[in-house]
Amino acid sequence: MRKMKTKSASSILRITLAALLMVPAILAISTAESAVASPVINVSSGALTPPPPPEPSIQSFATTRERGHIYQAVGAIIPGGGLSAIVNTKTTTYVEVKTLSVDYRLERWTGTAWVTFKTNSNNATNTNLLNATSDWTVMPGYYYRVTSIHTAYDGSTTDTIKHVSGTVLF
Repeated sequence: MRKMKTKSASSILRITLAALLMVPAILAISTAESAVASPVINVSSGALTPPPPPEPSIQSFATTRERGHIYQAVGAIIPGGGLSAIVNTKTTTYVEVKTLSVDYRLERWTGTAWVTFKTNSNNATNTNLLNATSDWTVMPGYYYRVTSIHTAYDGSTTDTIKHVSGTVLF
């Protein structure tokens, strides 16, 4: 019975983590057709630039095995208090692969373009799950997002998925 409770708690924890990582992606779904940033700076928000244009939604869950080994590839930015930006990425495959890797970057919106602010990478071998986390100090008044490239290699085939998170104003 004790073993069953541990397994159940582990499953609930995994589901909760997956749901939390998907919230920024769900919130980033575009509702406007415009691809141009608003020229009005929202002074009450503290933003130093106009907000970035909406990004098209990028599918990070494979619906069939036709997309290869990668089942889930997500990245999220979470305010960690003050000027701390916590970046989380998660890569999951259908089966254990030889190598899983993620290259991710924190990008800052300048008012006209996204520029790389910080970068990091991580990898693991003989697994089907890779979590990577970074805690970076950001500059206030700017919008930030995470762009991540998730790669799975099974020894003969390489599968890659790109994910772009929603934006966060610090």
